Amino acid sequence: MRLRCAMDKTEILSITNMSLPELEELCTSMGEPTYRARQILSWVYDKGATTFDQMSNLPKNFQRQLAGLCQVYQTKVDSVTQTADGAEKFLVRPFDENVVECVLLREGKRITACVSTQVGCAMACRFCASGLLGLERNLTTGEMVEQVLHVKGHLLPDERLTNIVFMGIGEPFMNYDNVIRAVRIMNSEWGLGIGARHITISTVGIVDSILRLAHEGLQVNLAISLHAPDDSIRSKIIPSNKKIGIKNIIDAAREYFEITRRDISFEYILIEGVNASGQDAESLARLLKGMQCNINILPVNPVEEFSWRPPSRETIETFCRTLDKHGLVVTLRKKKGGHINAACGQLRLQRCKFLWKNEKYLVK
Repeated sequence: MRLRCAMDKTEILSITNMSLPELEELCTSMGEPTYRARQILSWVYDKGATTFDQMSNLPKNFQRQLAGLCQVYQTKVDSVTQTADGAEKFLVRPFDENVVECVLLREGKRITACVSTQVGCAMACRFCASGLLGLERNLTTGEMVEQVLHVKGHLLPDERLTNIVFMGIGEPFMNYDNVIRAVRIMNSEWGLGIGARHITISTVGIVDSILRLAHEGLQVNLAISLHAPDDSIRSKIIPSNKKIGIKNIIDAAREYFEITRRDISFEYILIEGVNASGQDAESLARLLKGMQCNINILPVNPVEEFSWRPPSRETIETFCRTLDKHGLVVTLRKKKGGHINAACGQLRLQRCKFLWKNEKYLVK
């Protein structure tokens, strides 16, 4: 619950980092009744308050006490970039002057916040720009929750946030505890009130965490970034696969389903000449035979640092038809946010200059 401010080295508290019981305990320690906690949370999550003096039903003295001890937000929006397809990319600056990105995606009545979980990423997936700068640190619970609050506060009056996906920068299961705390706040009736079945966590396949999630009692959606039908191909795309292995991932996915009875989504980015052949489709169908799952197909989004390109339309359609022929549920996903580098695999810290040799990167 405690954060260390990079500017003055004093400890501070953030409301968005706290659960209801933790905030009730704080209120009690300050001589206030526990119901004050729900009042504060209602101001933050329902009414969009960003400072304590906006919370008009709190005693003025209590407002001042809170302001001296806590802050409502620990992040701020640095910029918002828009594109014609309805996607908007938010550059968010946390308390220590790092920068992360989250994305607002619109598709009909479905309005989704795509959340980052780490500053940078250590997975180094070969199609993804997010890991080019390496991993700086995990995000706190509040830093993830606030990404959603920033998106929510940016919506038009007649719009409502319907979905949250942990598919931004970082590997969510390498920041497991903070991610699960954030999910519970987002799902809670005193928090953002987003139904668990409208929240998706994506992973490259951290086996222990897949099995751990199965026992959390959360009805969230699990998406596994598979991207290949065998280890030889997958290890070229996702270097961490050399330590994981597809068999272990599939075994964990089957166990996850047995425990939760929740279908699993497998993400599969199609790359010309790498994993998009007819034989690759046949191999993928054999790998997933008998599983309760959905396969989301997405042609790779070009990233200037990498040479990989998407297959032809004919190749994409043939790949999907082959999976469908084997009775698998296949969805060909639309590209969103490509013009602002917010599409899958494109998120990056464009405004950062890295200084290696143990130096922090500078924000320009």
